[in-house]
Amino acid sequence: MRQYSRAIIGTFLILTSILTNGSLVAAAQLSTDIMPGKSPFTFEPLSDFANYGVLTSYKVVGVYPSEDVLYHLKYCESRVFDAYTRIPKEQRDQLKSIKFLWYSDSQRGLGGNGSMYLKCNDMSDDVLTSVFVHEMGHIVDTGLYEGKAAAGLSAYNDPRATVFKNDPSINFYSISWKDTGHVNRGSTAFDFVTQYAMSNPFEDFAESYNFYLLHGSQFKFMAKSNARLNRKYLYLRDRVFHGKEFSNNDYKLDTKKRTYDATVLPFSLEKFLNNV
Repeated sequence: MRQYSRAIIGTFLILTSILTNGSLVAAAQLSTDIMPGKSPFTFEPLSDFANYGVLTSYKVVGVYPSEDVLYHLKYCESRVFDAYTRIPKEQRDQLKSIKFLWYSDSQRGLGGNGSMYLKCNDMSDDVLTSVFVHEMGHIVDTGLYEGKAAAGLSAYNDPRATVFKNDPSINFYSISWKDTGHVNRGSTAFDFVTQYAMSNPFEDFAESYNFYLLHGSQFKFMAKSNARLNRKYLYLRDRVFHGKEFSNNDYKLDTKKRTYDATVLPFSLEKFLNNV
């Protein structure tokens, strides 16, 4: 974790420049041209991610891109970068670009096909990290595990990416899903880590990925009493994380309940950042 002082951010604002209409313009200059209701303000900042080949940009809508807003965007990026470096290399290598958003009416996150959007306002550090990890699940699912067109289309229709019949992720999807919109006969709510995981096979993968990294001990505990959850846990352990397991905290979930989504659950951010 790194801390950024306002003095450093002030220097960042002065030095950062963007390409607009073919000319370079200082970020601070552009702030006077942005009014609520005008076109979104987007620029590419200086970034720690650049050393990892990940393109980053900020998008501010509806407010002035003031020093305070840009300070919080940079802070947001720094927290995400800390989480990014804790993801196994072969998985994080699938991420090619992140856009950090600052506006009120926005999804908290969206990920797939190497790109990610993350909302930076109105999110605590824990929730931001959890949303990032969930979206990394989609990045991994649509990037690291891909089939070949020659195999033909599968029964799983992902709007983020075409799923072919020999896509390795089908081994995970098929644990609970007959196709994109229908679960297997005999499936129950307890076969999923959250209610949101019941939306479709792709959210099932992303929520389970989040659970494995941030709530590993709980996932393992839940899997002891559910055969399908146990298969999902083992798939992630053996196929995605190559045997590495995570604990992160000793919080015990009620196995008779499912929360709506994983991002609202408590976890130890400190332990995650130390790969425990």
